[in-house]
Amino acid sequence: MPIKPPDSQNGASTFDPGQESPALTFGVWGDSDVGAGVIGSSDTPTTDTAHVRPAGVVGVNKATRGVGVEGFCAQGTGVLGIGGADQPGVAGKADTGPGVTGTSSQGVGVTGNGGGMSPGVSGNAAVGPGVSGTSDQGAGVSGNSTSGPGVTGQADTGPGVLGTSTDGTGVTGQGTSRPGVLGTGADAPGVQGISARSPGVAGSSPPGPGVSGISSDGPGVFGDSGHGPGVRGLSALGTGVEGTADPGPAVSGNSLSGTGVLGTSLSGTAVSGTSTSGQALTATTDTGTGAVIQSHDGVAVSASCGHPEPDTGQSIGFSDPPNRGPAVRGQSWFGPGVQGVSVHDAAVDAFGWIGLAASGVTLGADINNGLRVNGVIISAGSARFVIDHPLDPADTTLTHAFVASPEQKNVYDGVVTLDDTGAATVTLPDWFDALNQHFRYQLTPIGAPAPGLHVNAEISGNSFSVAGGPPGGKVSWQVTGVRLDKWARANPVTPVTAKPADQRGRFLHPTAFDQPVERGIGVPPAPVRTNRREEM
Repeated sequence: MPIKPPDSQNGASTFDPGQESPALTFGVWGDSDVGAGVIGSSDTPTTDTAHVRPAGVVGVNKATRGVGVEGFCAQGTGVLGIGGADQPGVAGKADTGPGVTGTSSQGVGVTGNGGGMSPGVSGNAAVGPGVSGTSDQGAGVSGNSTSGPGVTGQADTGPGVLGTSTDGTGVTGQGTSRPGVLGTGADAPGVQGISARSPGVAGSSPPGPGVSGISSDGPGVFGDSGHGPGVRGLSALGTGVEGTADPGPAVSGNSLSGTGVLGTSLSGTAVSGTSTSGQALTATTDTGTGAVIQSHDGVAVSASCGHPEPDTGQSIGFSDPPNRGPAVRGQSWFGPGVQGVSVHDAAVDAFGWIGLAASGVTLGADINNGLRVNGVIISAGSARFVIDHPLDPADTTLTHAFVASPEQKNVYDGVVTLDDTGAATVTLPDWFDALNQHFRYQLTPIGAPAPGLHVNAEISGNSFSVAGGPPGGKVSWQVTGVRLDKWARANPVTPVTAKPADQRGRFLHPTAFDQPVERGIGVPPAPVRTNRREEM
């Protein structure tokens, strides 16, 4: 039963602060089964000598580890304070411990309602957390405010606001025009929330940021989760997650099985990272995907590097119709727009309607090694090789065009010396007959005319013979053959072919006929738009 003043105490109390271990030391203490332990009421003073800010209840404890005012409650509120004008309902200051501590088994440990521009709960601490809350199922710290921050905490060495919860949210704040939770820390996180199953820190705000973190040396917002996202941001109009950092990562996400950083936005930026010297965005994962980015009508990933030189007037512009933007876009002024490096596999692996499309001011593609094409090479006019001119390699190049034919031909040539009868046998490679058919011959005598020079025996057994020339004379010979290997037979050349119905009116090389690029064969048709977005 409750303890009353000594002159009206009715029986022994079931609770004695002196018998607690360790013994409790209080400036003011009250015990009640059904009512408030301590109630204090104070009006505005009328004399000039009174205190400017009289308190309903004031507790002063000169002990080293004592508490000025502390309240315990099994089902209700441990300490309830309602502040008027611009003063907080409950204010606590501590040099080493929490400014305000509230413990409750079922209700809220500390609750504060702030009016006007004042926070609901405000805590200042030199070493420990400004505001600290612990809960098994609900929120460790919860604050609601119409115009100011719901919860405000400031600390020199510890977290500004610290919330720990087993099943609920560590720190939750809701604000209509100001931040839901505002924490400022010099050496530790401004807001730190730890939760086993729910988000460590959850913030909801219609116009402003749900959670805002500012730090000079450490992360502005840091999230660590075992199963869900470390940091998750949802925004209908603004930025889902936004981070700004000078030396370190603006937003850093690290996940063992889930998503490191997840940002979702309907019309704004899902994830935006800005850094002056470090990495703007870093994603690391052990078993999953480092970053998953999807866009329905815009560009999924856009990266820009460098800047143009002054007074050059250089600019790069892109204009993408709806649902036709690239999945990844890289823009650089002096380096590669997109670069891929792989030690044991393809550096860039492309698959699509057109596997790889490239265009450039001077070259469409520059390949510094062999080129393998498992298909047909289509050229607008002729293929060419360009080398440094053998007589003037420093200042001139030499260009040759490849020989074209309506057949898949091979060319062989050489010089043979005739015997004493004016005849000779030309031996060809042992694979010649297996590769070629439909042979053509050219014979040219060297040194003197040979009117009777002719092919004496056609190619058979990988050789042919000539006769009718001068004894000991030299003959230059050339033989062509049409390929008959399996690939050539499966892919014959048809010189003239009618275009299919879906390609008529379109061109392999539209610009050569002064036609727009969109009329080119191989350009995918414009997609059919629907009233709903397709699930990816």
